[in-house]
Amino acid sequence: MTDVITEPADACIASGRIPVSSFAAPPPETEDFARQVGEIFRRLGGCHATYGEAAFTRIAAVVLVALGRAALEEAEAQARRLRERTAPTGPGVRVSATARRVEFDGWDPGDPD
Repeated sequence: MTDVITEPADACIASGRIPVSSFAAPPPETEDFARQVGEIFRRLGGCHATYGEAAFTRIAAVVLVALGRAALEEAEAQARRLRERTAPTGPGVRVSATARRVEFDGWDPGDPD
């Protein structure tokens, strides 16, 4: 039984030739973790098939550096958000249980008397 390939892009992939433009395409819009990881491996496999072993080694090294850089930037962003959330508040009005109590004079401007 033979498969019928209707899309030209599918024909290139099925023949082992992956168009170079597919390597630079934006990542798929999905929240599925497995699909995102699969896309990375699909593109790396395509680079190996298209460019050969030596170029693939260089590409994989660059991908690993980019992954490390992105992970470091994310860790720094999370640390910055945590630092901002736990930082002491600046000067201004403070409310506490031990604040100085002030005698209320009882006059309300809304009273008709």
